[in-house]
Amino acid sequence: MSAFFMQNIVYVFFLYGLAFFAMGLVVYLESGRATEFRFARALRPLAFFGFVHGGHEWFEMFQIFAAHETGRSAGLVEETIRVLSLAGSFLFLLAFGVRLLPDAERRPTSSRWQVAAFAALWLLGVGFIAWRLRPGPGDLLVAADVLARYGLGIPGALLASWALLRERHDFHARGMSVYGKDLLWAALALFIYGVIGQFFVRPSLVFPSQVVNTALFLRTFGIPVQLLRSLAATAVAITLGGALRAFEMESRERLARANKARIEAQTAALDAQERRANEVEALNVRLQTTARELAAMVELARILSSTMELRNLLRYALYQVVNSFELSCCGHVFLKRRDGQLEAAGEYRRPDAPTPTTPAALEQAVRRAIGSGQIVGVELGGRTSLLDPDNASELSDDLATDGMFRTLAAPLSAKQELFGALVMSSLREDEPFGLKDAALLMAFAQQVATFVENARLYQVVQERETQLGQLVRQLVNAQEGERQRIARELHDETGQKLSALAMGLAAVETQLAAGDRSRPVILVQNLRQVADHALTELRNVMANLRPSQLDDLGLAPALHWYSQQHAVRHPQTNITFTAERLAQRLPAEYETVLFRAAQETLTNVARHAQATQVTVVLSQQGDAVRLEVVDNGVGFDIQSPAAPEHQGWGLIGMRERVALVGGVCTIESQPGKGTRVVIELPQRPKDT
Repeated sequence: MSAFFMQNIVYVFFLYGLAFFAMGLVVYLESGRATEFRFARALRPLAFFGFVHGGHEWFEMFQIFAAHETGRSAGLVEETIRVLSLAGSFLFLLAFGVRLLPDAERRPTSSRWQVAAFAALWLLGVGFIAWRLRPGPGDLLVAADVLARYGLGIPGALLASWALLRERHDFHARGMSVYGKDLLWAALALFIYGVIGQFFVRPSLVFPSQVVNTALFLRTFGIPVQLLRSLAATAVAITLGGALRAFEMESRERLARANKARIEAQTAALDAQERRANEVEALNVRLQTTARELAAMVELARILSSTMELRNLLRYALYQVVNSFELSCCGHVFLKRRDGQLEAAGEYRRPDAPTPTTPAALEQAVRRAIGSGQIVGVELGGRTSLLDPDNASELSDDLATDGMFRTLAAPLSAKQELFGALVMSSLREDEPFGLKDAALLMAFAQQVATFVENARLYQVVQERETQLGQLVRQLVNAQEGERQRIARELHDETGQKLSALAMGLAAVETQLAAGDRSRPVILVQNLRQVADHALTELRNVMANLRPSQLDDLGLAPALHWYSQQHAVRHPQTNITFTAERLAQRLPAEYETVLFRAAQETLTNVARHAQATQVTVVLSQQGDAVRLEVVDNGVGFDIQSPAAPEHQGWGLIGMRERVALVGGVCTIESQPGKGTRVVIELPQRPKDT
């Protein structure tokens, strides 16, 4: 049998080269695939190994064929090319194994240096044999062939087999164990080819090729080692081709994942498009609702700004607010009075609208809204609930009937003062208000509150203007009355005394002309008394107009003098005056204001209080000057419109005069409990 194979060795080499060339072609085609296998990125050197080694075997086949047919031996150049191609193919096999070493991808330069080191060692070995043994060129080339198989082929096959076995774990991790088995068989076939097949070489100078060589293999097994190599190469090609089908399976899986992802993306895009359509539709609804609400608020602002009369303003506002809600039947505005009672300031009801809420429940909701500063909802069962106006707009009103509201009460506030409530009631029990309606009502209430406050301020200004006009008329009347009093006193008292004095002087002149000198002395003494009385009355008139003590001595002495004079004129009233020493004289304007205030207060006490005890205290407290007048009289109701006109306007005038210099006038009085007037002025005028 060995003779048969040796006679047909050319076919063995052909099969040998064909197997490796086919393997190189298959591996090269598969190496271009886009794959996640690390194994695929090292396939190019394995493909080049197949091409170069297959070409080497065919080259050797043609050498044998030429020797059998023509008897020609291969030349040195031809043999050198063959040996170099053999060594180059093994270097590619080494490069394949090195690329699959751990951390080889992070250090590609190191992999190339490792392959270069094997090539350098092989060249050094060939050079050492040439230097040490000095063989002929033919024997040196045979030794180079053997060294290539020992030093490059066997290590390359071992490294490549070990790398293929390691890559099986990657195949198993990806669920491709079937192709991992092909890698196992490929590694075994490569081991047989590289270790066993390359250990039996032609006889040469290199140990142990003198003993273990191709002749020994042929004698032992009866077949040439080239047949073993060709069978192993065929097995490597077949098993590697089977293992590389994993790339196709991976491509199909990746395509399936891509299709699945595309379908999921399309589904997600359709869902997103549907969501966007729903969002756009919802946004359009919200925009339409918001536009209607804004239009209603703009119209409400236009209506509210068209008048400053409170009743008309509330009537127009309620009309607009009620008609802004499709479900509303009526609206109310309640304002809180000074005494804490509620006043129905405005109401609007649609024609034939029912009364949805009892007055007791309505008042309870209004008081709770004013007390809490939040929207209050009256549920269908009559229970009231507080709503948060800041979060009401974020909640949905798509709720069950329980918890929905038949009536809503929104507080009215301005300058952090709660002064009323805006109330809205629904038309039918089966269509109650929701939380979004509460948010809109709160927005209306804030707008109405601003204009109501403006209208109230306008009323105050109007009242102040009316009071100012009445004060001016009162001042004119008071001036005229004072002039009449002064004229009457001068006419009745001082004028008559001056007339009597003139007539007496004329009598004295007549008597002196007649030569009577005894009677004129008595008459002159009487006239002197008349003149003294006239001078005293004139001084009293001047003191009532403005006491000289106020200008000469200051406020405290002037008040002390006036208190004494008042006590003399009204002996039924006991007046006690107490004054602290002021740090310095007050401005003339301040002294005048405080003196006139005390004068007005004591005058009112004398005319109306029926008091028996009056206390006047002038003091300095901190940065303020304080005048306090307290009596134990009958007192009066300051807010009562039945107070005497002159008394009411006197108090108003006193307040106005104190306010002009930056002071504060406080009047406390109750019927039967006397009156207390306190005036406080800053140390310096307001404009200094």
